[in-house]
Amino acid sequence: PGPFGCDKAPPPVALYDTIEDCCRTGQSYADFNFCTTRSTAQINSTQHAFSEGWIVDWTSGNEKCVKDCDPNNGPPCSNSEITDFHAKIYANVNECCGRLNWIDTGVCVAHSDSSNTGQGGSGSSSNEGGSSGGGSSGVTNKYFVDYGSGSCLKDCAPGPFGCDKAPPPVALYDTIEDCCRTGQSYADFNFCTTRSTAQINSTQHAFSEGWIVDWTSGNEKCVKDCDPNNGPPCSNSEITDFHAKIYANVNECCGRLNWIDTGVCVAHSDSSNTGQGGSGSSSNEGGSSGGGSSGVTNKYFVDYGSGSCLKDC
Repeated sequence: PGPFGCDKAPPPVALYDTIEDCCRTGQSYADFNFCTTRSTAQINSTQHAFSEGWIVDWTSGNEKCVKDCDPNNGPPCSNSEITDFHAKIYANVNECCGRLNWIDTGVCVAHSDSSNTGQGGSGSSSNEGGSSGGGSSGVTNKYFVDYGSGSCLKDCAPGPFGCDKAPPPVALYDTIEDCCRTGQSYADFNFCTTRSTAQINSTQHAFSEGWIVDWTSGNEKCVKDCDPNNGPPCSNSEITDFHAKIYANVNECCGRLNWIDTGVCVAHSDSSNTGQGGSGSSSNEGGSSGGGSSGVTNKYFVDYGSGSCLKDC
């Protein structure tokens, strides 16, 4: 430890010869450009690099792209550092705006390349399988996508849970399931459907009651997607990462952490114990054996909490 990206590799851990190999294999679920730049220091700096690519800003109402660069440089860099390593990074603003295919690309590009916080968009090139937007003439009681929250809202008079007026033009769907399956196809289906549904006799959204991997560095366990106020095994704070896969039960979730013993993971996940679980590795994902305490290897290993790779040095 000392130089940027250096840490002792804990045994057993998979080691890779290069950052690229580590990111491609060990962090295959993370965006490759995110992983490689977060694993590399800027020139003459102790801070990690940025990809200089573009990412969709799903903040409700924004409908634009932001640049993955140092927020201290101001727009078009994101207001705060991008930490969602699941999100796709596009090579340029035009490709990124192409993802927002329900608004005019030129409007999106202009909105993304400026510091203007107003909403862009003058037309819809695709309604992603839904019917035409409700507009100002009345409500339709159909559902539309709320990209900032990973859920769907109902085109109805504001007041009850999940109700809002659908802004034109917007795709409308007959059911929450249709809206989540088609309009929110990049979000976990269970996340979307429960976040779009109110709890019984409540104005708060429901929870999936499924399980999600807690990638917090060092935890290596699963947490339950339920109300944090209920305490463990619910997550400490509400789960908001709608890209993350929700598993039906704790055993399936722990199966994703296949480098530690499933039984240890289940026991660690089903309790409020904050210590680290894991007693063995069922797979090293293509890398060589861990470095341990006998010395350093100068190879790279996965830091699952940050979506990057560290060097065993």
